[in-house]
Amino acid sequence: MVGVGEMIASAMVKQITSRLIKITRDEIALQWKFKGEVDKMVEKMKDLEAVMHAADNKVSQGGIVGEQVGRWLKKLKSIACDIEDLLDDLDTKSNEAKVFFSRNNQAYQLITRPHNLKDLRRRIEEIQDEGKAFNLDPEAWVEASRKNETFAAISDGGITTGMQGRGAEKDRLISLILRTEANEHISIIPIVGLGGIGKTTLAQSVYGDKRIDIFDIRVWVHVSDKFDLRKIVSAIIKSINTTINLDNSTLQSLHQSLKDELTGKRYLVVLDDLWEEDGNNLEGLKRMLQYGSNGSKIIVTTRNQSVVQSGLHTGVLANATKICVVPEHDQINLGILSTDDCWKLMKIRAFGPGDDPSSLQQIGYEIAGNCGGLPLVANAFGQIMSEDKSIEAWQDINMKMVDLGMRGLHQKGTLESLMLSYYYMKPEFKICFVYLATFPKGFVIDTDRLIQQWSALGYLYSKYNGKSCINYLIGMSFLQIPRPNSVNPVHANASRELTMHDLVHDLASVITGDEFLVLDVDANGPRSWKKSIHCRHADLIQYKNQSNVFKYLPKKLRSLHIRDSQKWQLPPKAFSRSKYMRVLDLACSARQSSEEQSRSSNIMLPRSIKKLKLLRYLDATGLPVPSLSKSVCTLQNIETMIMSNCSLETLPENICSLHKLCHLDLSGNRSLNKLPTLPNLLFLNLSGCSKLTKLPDTVSLKSLKNLNLGSCHELENLPHDFGNLEKLMFLNLSDCYKLFELDSLNLTSCSKLHLLPESLCKMHKLRHLNLSYCISLRKLPSSFCNLKLEILDISSAMALTELPDGIDTMTSLTHLEHTAIRTRLGDEAEAIKKLLNLPVRTIHSVHQIEHERCSSIVELAQLTCRELEIGQLQNVRDPEDAERAKLRDKSDLRWLGLGWGLEEKDIYDDLEAFFSSWAQLEACKQSKQNKYLLERLIPPRTLDQFMLQGYVDKDFPNWMSDISSYLPSLTRLCIYDLKECDTLPPFGRLPNLRILNMCNIPKIGRIGREFYGDGRETEEFLIPNLHSLTLHDCPKLKFLPYPPRSMHWRLVNSDEVFSEGGFGNLQSSVVPFRMAIRNCNSPNKWHGLHHFTTLEEFLVESCSRLRALPEAIGCFTSLITLCLISLEELGTLPECLGRLTSLEVIIILDCPNLKSFPESMKNLTALRRLILKGCQGQEILPEWIGQLISLQDICISFCPKPTYLPESMKNLSSLRILFFNECQGLDVLPEWLGQLTSLQDFSIIRCPNLTSLPESMQNLTALKKLHIEA
Repeated sequence: MVGVGEMIASAMVKQITSRLIKITRDEIALQWKFKGEVDKMVEKMKDLEAVMHAADNKVSQGGIVGEQVGRWLKKLKSIACDIEDLLDDLDTKSNEAKVFFSRNNQAYQLITRPHNLKDLRRRIEEIQDEGKAFNLDPEAWVEASRKNETFAAISDGGITTGMQGRGAEKDRLISLILRTEANEHISIIPIVGLGGIGKTTLAQSVYGDKRIDIFDIRVWVHVSDKFDLRKIVSAIIKSINTTINLDNSTLQSLHQSLKDELTGKRYLVVLDDLWEEDGNNLEGLKRMLQYGSNGSKIIVTTRNQSVVQSGLHTGVLANATKICVVPEHDQINLGILSTDDCWKLMKIRAFGPGDDPSSLQQIGYEIAGNCGGLPLVANAFGQIMSEDKSIEAWQDINMKMVDLGMRGLHQKGTLESLMLSYYYMKPEFKICFVYLATFPKGFVIDTDRLIQQWSALGYLYSKYNGKSCINYLIGMSFLQIPRPNSVNPVHANASRELTMHDLVHDLASVITGDEFLVLDVDANGPRSWKKSIHCRHADLIQYKNQSNVFKYLPKKLRSLHIRDSQKWQLPPKAFSRSKYMRVLDLACSARQSSEEQSRSSNIMLPRSIKKLKLLRYLDATGLPVPSLSKSVCTLQNIETMIMSNCSLETLPENICSLHKLCHLDLSGNRSLNKLPTLPNLLFLNLSGCSKLTKLPDTVSLKSLKNLNLGSCHELENLPHDFGNLEKLMFLNLSDCYKLFELDSLNLTSCSKLHLLPESLCKMHKLRHLNLSYCISLRKLPSSFCNLKLEILDISSAMALTELPDGIDTMTSLTHLEHTAIRTRLGDEAEAIKKLLNLPVRTIHSVHQIEHERCSSIVELAQLTCRELEIGQLQNVRDPEDAERAKLRDKSDLRWLGLGWGLEEKDIYDDLEAFFSSWAQLEACKQSKQNKYLLERLIPPRTLDQFMLQGYVDKDFPNWMSDISSYLPSLTRLCIYDLKECDTLPPFGRLPNLRILNMCNIPKIGRIGREFYGDGRETEEFLIPNLHSLTLHDCPKLKFLPYPPRSMHWRLVNSDEVFSEGGFGNLQSSVVPFRMAIRNCNSPNKWHGLHHFTTLEEFLVESCSRLRALPEAIGCFTSLITLCLISLEELGTLPECLGRLTSLEVIIILDCPNLKSFPESMKNLTALRRLILKGCQGQEILPEWIGQLISLQDICISFCPKPTYLPESMKNLSSLRILFFNECQGLDVLPEWLGQLTSLQDFSIIRCPNLTSLPESMQNLTALKKLHIEA
């Protein structure tokens, strides 16, 4: 294991090389005047990057050369860190210089010129020369990896192995192997689990069992780490026919040979230790194996679930069910062994036939408890313990395991399998994983804080990359979601929490080596710390007031966590030597009793904190800090600042200068009474700041997504531009008592706001409420009608499902704006406006005026209104009549609809009039009268929303070709029924466009640059603030080269719109978060979906040819809601669904062929609502449903086959609603139903086989509603 800690060097070299390349393209490089130096460094680093795999391979092989290469890599890693430190330092200094100097200023150039860059380049050259001695061929790593050859074995008498605690899994596996269904072809049975968990041992035990002698052919193949199809196939053929000569065989000839050997025979093939995730490569292997008889089986052992989900589960043969993976509930997922089973394994290794283990029973059992439940660990220690079977020797082993954290040399064999998992981990996630060693064993950490620390250290490209990393590590079992209350959290109020198996923590610790140290003030001599030249991360523990210890901190620290300290006040110069620090966590030092807190006063962050110019993450939760010094405001790189429960009274005014600050947690600072302007925040938590009286008048928080103002008792007003929070997703105004004096509240364009707080309805003085363009708002609070509103604007609140009961009694209303909401709600709102005598939309159908030679459109000249719909424009005979309507002068007009169409009358009553009208319309087409007419219907510049319907000309008038000049305020554009249109005006240039609807434009085939006008390269294909894009019946439409970004996508019969190229490389704050696909019947054209990684809501409805959800859904790692409706051919859900651990709502309606759910769904521990309706093929409810511990609502309707409720449901302690309707098969309710103590609503409707209720239901004390209907 010597040198394994340096295997991370390859990831760091790659990261630094990429950054250097980026700098050479950056204008700042020219200002530094060192482009030549950087270019030289880039070339050197590229050369080093090319041999990193070969170096890693030599280290993994060990020996003297491995040790030497390990030391070489350590030096290289140190240089890479130094380069990154220099680049960050230069970035910071250049930003500071820009404040004072222009970029042409000689002083500026002097400041930014790096004097020590040449020294770093010299060190790179030296290390490159030193590496040449190791003969690190860039291609050598490929050949070296092939030394781990694929080989095959056949056993006549079985393979003898020691196995404990796997009897049930073995019987289950044998049952699967022997099972042959009538419609079953060739099945793949995966065995998945951690390295060392016993996958191979289980497979060997089954392989050697006499019960499987029924197979014509049995083959065991150990698959090499480097997937090589030729070697695997050759190994299989040679194991079947030992006499065959395969020298110089092509892949095609191997294919034919294997076909000849397998045809007509039933085989069992074991592919042991498979790593390959690429579906195409595995499809090639499956094609080779497809020729066996029905009932042939393939067993695959693997450490990574994605091998199954992304590789084996996909492909043509899987979809055709020719070779497919067994359902997830039949897959073998090995868990850890019990301590009893570990001890049994250890005894087999430790004792011989004549040994008496009784005297060593107790100490042996203690050692077994430290094996982490892994059989590989138990076997390894059993072997060590067999060498000296004395109590003293075993006690020494036990003590070393505790004291050394299982890092001793005796663990070399134990960790090799886990090390191999790390070795083949995605390079971009290796650094993230190793950083976890900085947390103590048994840690629990909040996901967001972990991602923030990774980001601060430069390990991530984006927060979504952080979520992907967490999901990847969970998939490898390197991170786990802890069971509730299993361990104490590192941070209070943690949301989604993560922890790590102790053995995996040992692995991270071994890899990080001396790059991470625990600096124990009591145990270690602080003077020795300074010698730790490679240390970049440290935990400082047992600090009591030894102020001198800080001068011995390793000077190149990047993260420092101060834990278990008994003194809060740090010395003024604590960080004066730590200029490279990115993460500073003081939260764990702040664990004192309330009595100690009350004695603490005048605690200040050390003034030397200003030296931490590169600091990006600061957590001082719980420290009694009444104010922040101005020195904190010099931290220009700070991104995350957590000052929760810190006794803060004020914030310095110049904190607004922290332009990179995006996450600020000030919760629980009860004395905080003022808040300065903060420019770029995404997250702001002010909950419990009970003395805060006002927010800054100019909030300037357009990026804010999460705002928590709960229990801000003294808050009196919200800023005037509060409605500019267009990214807001979460708003908490609970218990803001004085805020109820508010007169006006503007929440326009809060596009991610789902619900309004009920406390809003206590604002009895509120008169004006603007909810326009809140496109995610689903409903208004139940007591909404208690408000005394005069003006309510719900325009473009497209997700609103209902108006509150009693809205027709809100007699104080003088204006109700409701354009662009659901049709039914729009009709309701119009009826309410008439009932309350409110202004309604003016609708004018153009007709000819009798006895006058003009149309009725001229009557609109004197009209004043806010909303105007003009229909039947084909009745305008003379375009000059439109000029007389004077639309352009109607400055009060905000909504305008223009429509062409036939009169709504029975054509059989007046055929002559009908044919006359039709002839007139045809004549209108020929004469281009539509274009001339529209040319004269120029709307006012103040127009907010415009609808154009039924326009039949191919060409558009001049004003529409320059629409951004004529209608600069337009926010909503709807174009319907443009049957002749094949090109569009440059609507993409409208600067304020939020909603774009295009319906029934069948001839439009492509939209390219003309749609966006002649914008600069950075503006092309980018409508800056598009909330919603609806494409309905535009079957040929393609955006080229890529579509505009929109938050909400609605596609109906418009399959072609998905672009393989995604959204290009343009940066935008607009990210897609909702998509609805309806009547799109070409799912083979949905490949572009994998670019929509930020989706939070995904709906698929009435797509008749959809048999399986696209694999791209596995990329939707932020998905919260999944709706599947009327998918008649949908037969299965993908295994990757279980990776979408953010899912809270699943709705499946009228999918009659869906028979079961993948077992991976048991990982959806955030799921709150499950609704199933019309799933006639669903036979049973899965047993694992009880593991969905967050479930609150279960509604099942028209599912006739399930006969019982799984017993595991008794564990659903959060369940509030249980609803059954038309479930004819359900014949009994279990007694454990009484254990659902949170149940409030229970309905049983038309379930004829249910004849009684369990007596235990009398224990349901929370039950408020019981509905039983025969």
